Amino acid sequence: MGLLLRTIFCAIPLIKDCLFCRSAIIEKHYCKVEKQIACVGDLGEPFSVGNLAKDDLTETGIPCVIYGELFTTYGETISQIESHTYKTEGIILSKKGDLLFPSSTTVDAMSLIAPSVINMDGVILGGDMFGIHISPNFNAQYLSYYFNHIAKRQLAKFAKGSTIIHLHYADIEKAKLLLPSLEEQNRMAKCLVTLDDKIKKERTFFDLLNSQKAYLLCHMFI
Repeated sequence: MGLLLRTIFCAIPLIKDCLFCRSAIIEKHYCKVEKQIACVGDLGEPFSVGNLAKDDLTETGIPCVIYGELFTTYGETISQIESHTYKTEGIILSKKGDLLFPSSTTVDAMSLIAPSVINMDGVILGGDMFGIHISPNFNAQYLSYYFNHIAKRQLAKFAKGSTIIHLHYADIEKAKLLLPSLEEQNRMAKCLVTLDDKIKKERTFFDLLNSQKAYLLCHMFI
């Protein structure tokens, strides 16, 4: 039991260190590379999604992503779908490489600049969000990291509202961005995905250790 607890305590700082390292890598790379100007409108074709609420979710059915999950379930990348639905009326399906932005929040404007790239086709998208079909001239995976870590403050100023804060594609369409070349985007995206895979494995291991700890504690008092 003592060894198990020590292993758990070691796993926590490792995950935190990986997350800190990821942010540092993104920022340092961005500061060092040459950049070129592009507008949000240059990134690809915007699209709206259908209506989909929590009440429409089911245990099985068609894989789906609803707007609230962009805050609570997914990070920069959506590679495994957690929700399903049988709703088919007025649905919009994802294309691999779509960038999904939440459109409203009650927290703050910064929290809206948290897009996720979805890495699969045919997933139902719904709720208060908008998407961009990213052009082949840009790396959608890199853009997700870029918006989440570099451009948050810049784009947050375009959000509107007080109690409920909104962000629409039209609000940021003309915003100017400074982006690395496609070659640099591809290189950095590959590095960051590898690091995220490491973080995911460590979190899974941490969850397994916690489950084992709970099991052992339960049986110690039987």
